[in-house]
Amino acid sequence: MSPEPVKSLWADWLRRLPYRRYYDLEDRPRRLRAQFFCLLTLLSGGLYLAWLGQQALRLQTLHTYLFLVTELAAYLLLLILSLDVWCLRYHRPEGLTPDRPYTVDVFVPCCGEPLEIIRATLTAVAGLTYAPYTAYVLDDAGDQEVAALTASLGFHYYSRVRQGFPKLDAKSGNLNFGLGLSQGELVLVLDADQIPRPEIISRLVGFFRLPQVAYVQSRQEFVLPDGDPFYNRDEVFYETIQLSNDQVNAVISCGSGVIYRREALMEMGGFATWNLVEDFTTSYELVSRGWKGIYFPYALSRGLAPDTLQGVFQQRYQWCLDTMRLFFWDNPFFKSGLTLSQGFHFSIIMITYVISGLILPLFYFLPLYCYYTGNTFLVEQEGNYVTLRGLYLFCTLLAFRYLFFQKDSLKQFKMLCGLFPVYALGVCSALFYPPGRKPRYRVNNAEGGGQVRTLVYILPHLSIIALHLSLPFLALAFAWASPRLIAANAPFSAFTLWVLGEMIILAYTRPQWASRPQYQPVYEHES
Repeated sequence: MSPEPVKSLWADWLRRLPYRRYYDLEDRPRRLRAQFFCLLTLLSGGLYLAWLGQQALRLQTLHTYLFLVTELAAYLLLLILSLDVWCLRYHRPEGLTPDRPYTVDVFVPCCGEPLEIIRATLTAVAGLTYAPYTAYVLDDAGDQEVAALTASLGFHYYSRVRQGFPKLDAKSGNLNFGLGLSQGELVLVLDADQIPRPEIISRLVGFFRLPQVAYVQSRQEFVLPDGDPFYNRDEVFYETIQLSNDQVNAVISCGSGVIYRREALMEMGGFATWNLVEDFTTSYELVSRGWKGIYFPYALSRGLAPDTLQGVFQQRYQWCLDTMRLFFWDNPFFKSGLTLSQGFHFSIIMITYVISGLILPLFYFLPLYCYYTGNTFLVEQEGNYVTLRGLYLFCTLLAFRYLFFQKDSLKQFKMLCGLFPVYALGVCSALFYPPGRKPRYRVNNAEGGGQVRTLVYILPHLSIIALHLSLPFLALAFAWASPRLIAANAPFSAFTLWVLGEMIILAYTRPQWASRPQYQPVYEHES
């Protein structure tokens, strides 16, 4: 039988299968390919690791054991992704039809952002098509111009500063302040830099006809420089991971463009305050209490993201620090109320931070160790290594192709590698901030610092690259290592230059904007 009739029969059989969820049938071919190549990747990876384990036992050297640990950690992340990310949940673009009118409060927390961005956001809020809704501007700066702007639009203006209250718990404290002043059944939160679409409430509110839904998070969208140099679009997270989380009720709130059910928030005493940012922690607590979250994978608001190295480093450090505080002090696998599958989904980002900050750097340093000491497991094993590791890598690339819809997962990987000092610092710092000892909030300022501060940020990258460019020649000149060993480790050095070199280029390259905004939000780290 020719391939075409077989393909037609297969398609007819798939169409006859019962599908209850939107887009499940259309996504089935990708899902099956993802499962197949994930299985192939795990099998080829298991074969490679078994061989590598034999080498470690045979040689019993420190660098071989470290290399094995590094590969095992990467395999663990692949295993979790393979088990959890291949199955995604979609929702119809129009959302659900509400069963009744819901009263909605719109919270716009602000704290010193330039007036033009607050005006743009509030003007967009005034154009929301849903009724009834009540808008609240929660101004932690107590700015008179913001108060006047709010009054001109007919919105409610409240300020903890003006009313004599301390600015405790940053944004989460400000949102809880707003909860005590409002009464709506639902609460839409919009950061001051997030300009909403007119239909944002209309397309999200229908999900609350389901009684256990506590929050609905829309996809984030940003105004970005050409080429999105720092990968702020984060397609892997917003267009794959979150859809996968939705499959098992482990959706992560992103803090803006999200609607909460007041009843659910009040049950847990309001927005979570023990972390720097309220979004991840609040959704985490709600799910553990039996509530449900929905991810609506369509952008209904648009905001800003950092476009300088300093801004990116500060943003990602705070994300990592907050997330790892949950990992160390309220771990998903031991969290009461979470299933094992939910624990895996919530922990994917946490494990990624650990691998990026503490495990991947071993790949950068092990070749340097080999150049200096002359020790390696690759001599006389080059053929086996290239064959087994090459097959494993090839299968991994195919698996990622179907897991992540051909999104730029390679760019995501390079950013994870390049941000290793940030994530290493965030992971280690989280150990020193148990519940009750909250880190100091830092405004994510993307401007200032100059060349000196930029150099400090990329000093680890420059140092590692300099060693990779010099040690092979020094090892050859002083006979620290054989030419064969140097050649065997050269691909690892090339890999290091490739993943770390781009961060240095980005540090000294001004982003090109088709239309650059003239404002800088304060709460952008919570987007």
